[in-house]
Amino acid sequence: MSSKVPLDLMSINEEGPSFITRGFPESLNNPISDNKHIVAPECIPENFDSDPVQKFAGLGLEITSAVIGNVISHPCIVIRRQCQVNRKAARYHLNPFTLIPVLMRLHSRQGVSCLWKGCAGIFILRGCTIVLETFLAEVTPFPREVSSRSSLKQLSQHLLLKLIAYGVLTPFYCASLVETVQSDIASEKPGVLDCLKEGVCRLFKLGTPRSTRLLPMWQLVGPSALFGVSTYVLSSLTQSILHWFHNMKIRNMHGKLSVEYPSSQSSAINYIDNLSIVHFSSFLASVVLYPAETMIHRLYLQGTRTIIDDLDSGTSVLPVISTYEGIVDCFHTIVAEEGASGLYKGFGGLLMEYALQVLILKVAQFVFHEIESVFKPANKPISEHSI
Repeated sequence: MSSKVPLDLMSINEEGPSFITRGFPESLNNPISDNKHIVAPECIPENFDSDPVQKFAGLGLEITSAVIGNVISHPCIVIRRQCQVNRKAARYHLNPFTLIPVLMRLHSRQGVSCLWKGCAGIFILRGCTIVLETFLAEVTPFPREVSSRSSLKQLSQHLLLKLIAYGVLTPFYCASLVETVQSDIASEKPGVLDCLKEGVCRLFKLGTPRSTRLLPMWQLVGPSALFGVSTYVLSSLTQSILHWFHNMKIRNMHGKLSVEYPSSQSSAINYIDNLSIVHFSSFLASVVLYPAETMIHRLYLQGTRTIIDDLDSGTSVLPVISTYEGIVDCFHTIVAEEGASGLYKGFGGLLMEYALQVLILKVAQFVFHEIESVFKPANKPISEHSI
């Protein structure tokens, strides 16, 4: 789930990894917080803007991060969610190769825009999340940010703040999910602010009549909030551990008196390394909690009379029909009717998303390494007689 709950960088000290969050850059692949991989300032190495080459590299890496988050991720999220909510699908698309011909057929029939539906609602929800968390931090003693020096009480309050934010915004996440998965050829394209309007209608049961299978919001708030916080914590802890190992590796390299290890690592490469850690942490959290994401998506969509693309063929549409009574019943029904692998429908879309991200990061790493080698003089070895 696109969020997608927040993924933040960690503070690393010499004793080991420590949990710390800065801001709330909204980067989990779920309706609660879609993974757009916005990089927090802590990801940028010190003295990154010390010369024009580093400034150019910084601008290029920001563009790379935006491309990964908004151009690459969203189509994969759209496809993955459509697979997850289709309980009658015969093809589970557990690997990305089965999705390629389906994507080609969708593109030929509906155009490329069908893969970027729901973008506007996701961006609006990001802004709403930031505003809500800031408001809660002002009117309550709960901190919006914590550091390695924060107490256990402060950390608990910080997580409680996020729990409240996820719960309050649950109806808007439901509306955003509908915008993301509904078929363009069977539904009207939503307006820019329709996500907010539909969220309010869902909360107060306003607007067009809905199915009696629509779950009351109180049944969705708890699972949504717990899923969001769980993804946030798992992703953050993974980042903390990986950053600690990464920093230890750099310290060991700098401690060796050898020409093979320069006195300072390329800032651009270090930035990409940190960005890679962010993406891997998000990927790990998405894999571990993928079954929970599938169940929550189905509960969000139940009773909304949404029509999605049939990804068995890519040439037709079908309605989403389910009668789950809650999160527990949803789990047992999926396992009984679709098997345990039914919880991983669309997993190939997740693999495709992160494979493309890895490819882009590798290309960016190569490009900036070449740029630095052209514009920067080679490091001269220190003479044995130099003082």
